[in-house]
Amino acid sequence: MNRSPAARLLVLALAASLAGCAATRTEIMAADDSAVLEGVDWRLVAAPGDASVPDVGPGAATLRFDAERFSLGGPCNSHTGGWSREGAQLRLGGEGAAIASTRRMCPPEIMARETALLQAMAAPFTVGFDGPFLRLQSADGATWRFDSRAPAATESRERIVQIAGQRAPCTGVAQQLCLQVRTQPGAPWELHYGDIEGFDWQVGVEYVLRVRETTVARPPADGSSLRWTLLEVLDSSQD
Repeated sequence: MNRSPAARLLVLALAASLAGCAATRTEIMAADDSAVLEGVDWRLVAAPGDASVPDVGPGAATLRFDAERFSLGGPCNSHTGGWSREGAQLRLGGEGAAIASTRRMCPPEIMARETALLQAMAAPFTVGFDGPFLRLQSADGATWRFDSRAPAATESRERIVQIAGQRAPCTGVAQQLCLQVRTQPGAPWELHYGDIEGFDWQVGVEYVLRVRETTVARPPADGSSLRWTLLEVLDSSQD
């Protein structure tokens, strides 16, 4: 079919217009990538060398970017510092890669995951987006993957716990005294950050409690990732 010169010019103009729209959409997508980084709770869901990374509870981590600072809750401690992005390069820690962290101790496998991530933060990451996922890749190819979606709801459960009659020093945002707890008789005491809802602890008294345990998705720096609510005091005695 032969088109008139005017028709051919109209087709060329339309093609140029569509090409311009495509370029505009690409620019918008790039801008959206930058915008979506901020104000989102990015949950760590994959880490180098870890077959399974918990998305809630002990060992979980959540990364958040605000206007000038980032915060990382977990895998064990809380961390914060400045951040900047230039194209696909993301630098955490601001001037001199300075990152402030709390000094809580966690099980070795959790500490190893946290140490590897903090060491990688000393150099810029390459940023990538896959749908709801954020990828941070270090220069050696190690990749951490984060999910912007809320974690699946977790059901609470009941537990029997023993509470010591003396608190022990622990460090969150500041030095404090934490409850000492254990779930197996004779097991080493563990620190429980925060209190037990509905429970009035008294110094010098050991307790056996029935509690309801629920997971806290984003615990504060000086709080536990597990929330316990008292259901029943099963036993109490002077230590």
